[in-house]
Amino acid sequence: MTNVAPTQYPQPTPARTGQGWCMPRPIRRFGGRLMEQQVWCWGRDVEGPAGNLLMGFGFQRHRDHGTDVRSTCYRLDQNESHISLWAFGMFFGHRELGGLYLDRFDFCPSWAPVESVSLAIHWPDELPVFTRPQGRPQWQRARKLWKSLLAWIADYETWVHSTAGLDYRRECVETWLRPFVRAEKTPAAWRFLSQQRWDQQNQPLARTLKRYTIQAGTA
Repeated sequence: MTNVAPTQYPQPTPARTGQGWCMPRPIRRFGGRLMEQQVWCWGRDVEGPAGNLLMGFGFQRHRDHGTDVRSTCYRLDQNESHISLWAFGMFFGHRELGGLYLDRFDFCPSWAPVESVSLAIHWPDELPVFTRPQGRPQWQRARKLWKSLLAWIADYETWVHSTAGLDYRRECVETWLRPFVRAEKTPAAWRFLSQQRWDQQNQPLARTLKRYTIQAGTA
């Protein structure tokens, strides 16, 4: 009898546990629209009823005097965290974790091994290279940063409500071209996003997210 060599089957690739943002598509859409609204509100906070709210929170203003005010960067150095806000997005960095860049129109952050960015950055093409994290250690740092970034926005919105009042934030949301999340629910919406692990998500997202959004005819 002829001996037949056993068939060689490819070995399964080990699961890349903990690598990836794991955000469902509804969350990407929800977060993206919420971020667009948030950047609009930050723009309004610059001209708040009692002065510049961003500066009142502790931000410093850095302008590119060779262009116009739309290129202004607001920078906050808070303990070991560093936050930069522009009209096109935000940076959130930490001394031990690196930094995330979140574009205004793409709710999927990118990571770089930098804790802060230059004060001379005023346009997207001046940013350092941000990429998808590589390997488990980078993903662990990036995920910690992501939760902290979202929680920080929630804390900022809570501060605005207590400092300038809910009516002020409602006016900001109402003047946005595409009002999406109710002003009174904005801190809770950001905190909800910060507290989730989407790879273990079983709740019906559509019903959950509706708690925060402005429904037709109720704005």
